[in-house]
Formats: sequence, C-alpha cells, structure tokens
Amino acid sequence: MHLHLVKKRTMQSRATVRYRLRLPAIFRWNDGTEHTEAGFTNDVTLEGAQILSSKCPPVGSSIRIEVLLPSPAESGAELRIECIGNVVRVAEKDGCFGVHGLFDDHHLSCHILP
Repeated sequence: MHLHLVKKRTMQSRATVRYRLRLPAIFRWNDGTEHTEAGFTNDVTLEGAQILSSKCPPVGSSIRIEVLLPSPAESGAELRIECIGNVVRVAEKDGCFGVHGLFDDHHLSCHILP
C-alpha cells in the first residue's frame, strides 16, 4: 500500500492533508429506502472522503461510511473507521462522489475475522 500526501488549500487558506488511499468502503444512506453499497476510497481527509462506486447517493444525502483498514497486527483483525456526513458532490460519469463529514478516533472499531 502506497501513501501519498497532498496538501490542498481551502477557501480559508488552511492546509488540508489528503491521503490517496484505495481502501474498501461500505456506505449507507436513506432516501425513503435504505441503501447499502460498496466501493473504494480514492482520497481521504479527516473531514471526509471521495468514494469510487458504481452506485452514487444523491447530493445532500446523509451518509454513513465504514472504511476497512488492514490490521498492522497478524491477529487477522479488521479495523474499521467510520465517517458520518453529507454527500457534497457526485460525478456519476466518473463513478465517484464526495462526502463532507468527520473521521475521528471515536469511530474506530476492531473486528476479529474468522
């Protein structure tokens, strides 16, 4: 796994560190019907992510994303970090959407794989 850091200036002139990580992601949203889909991260920050997927939720949707991280230990555990946020852009022709939310330590869990 290669990690590339890219600093991007926001409108407020703050630097945001972006991680160009391709990790499996499961995401859920409800637009009157409960949806669960899967994809991969493409670009991750502490404040959201870009997700590559054949199914994209509509702009404005509240969304919950679980990103699956490989465990650094040999225990076979799977780490998941969660982001709850809103879809801020969709590029269906490119098969991706952007989410603004928050990744933090309070949304980190560990699952032991069989």
